[in-house]
Amino acid sequence: MTPDAPFPVDAAAASAGSWLEEFHSFTLFHLVTVAVCAMVMIGICLLGRRWADTARERRLRIGWCAAIVLWQGFAVVWWLLPSNYELGRSLPLHVCDAAAWIAPFALLTKSKWLRTLLYFWGLGLSTQAFFTPVLEHGAGHLRYWLFWIGHTQIVGSALYDLIARGYRPVFADYIRVSVANAVYAGLLIPFNILLGVNYGYLGDATPDRDTLINALGPWPHRLILMWLIVQIGMLIMWLVWPVAERMRGVMRGRGEAN
Repeated sequence: MTPDAPFPVDAAAASAGSWLEEFHSFTLFHLVTVAVCAMVMIGICLLGRRWADTARERRLRIGWCAAIVLWQGFAVVWWLLPSNYELGRSLPLHVCDAAAWIAPFALLTKSKWLRTLLYFWGLGLSTQAFFTPVLEHGAGHLRYWLFWIGHTQIVGSALYDLIARGYRPVFADYIRVSVANAVYAGLLIPFNILLGVNYGYLGDATPDRDTLINALGPWPHRLILMWLIVQIGMLIMWLVWPVAERMRGVMRGRGEAN
């Protein structure tokens, strides 16, 4: 015993207290969190695919979209409360914030623009949060739940549109999202400079936790690398579909020949 610990401390209790208070990337708790989120997303997508073109699937999709609107609306209000407000964090200006509001309208309509943004921003950008989450608070804090439920809704919606509704990008969609990327960056970069913030991670700052951005060098030069990585990544996200279709055609041709 020490003067600071007059009674024995249960290791399991101390560990539980740790993950309730703080979140650390690349830990067992991180893995468990991602696994639970993945199960929710896979489950909703499999149900949607199984019930495709039925009233049951439509009710499932409407319910999922209603949950997104309610949760994201609550998140916006919570972050804007005076007790929670932080200029550099509370405004809903990150790509994930935009994707969260795009998601329900993309799933309830056939809008090509919305479905394109959901696919490329939801899968291409928002999935980064699962691998290198910028989060300090553990499960005992509402911020933990806002972060993980919000990102599960975003990525889950993109996967649902892909798996259950059959969205497939074409090259014109890549052009659409490239224009959207340019507009977003063109608006956010001067906004960040003016207010000294880092929305979209396009400002002169790096995330508090380790992410890919931390390895891209100083600002503003890293903006060029960020743009190249995003554009090449999204090009690959389009390219995998025509390549896969071509390979299926080759396999079918071989099967017919035999």
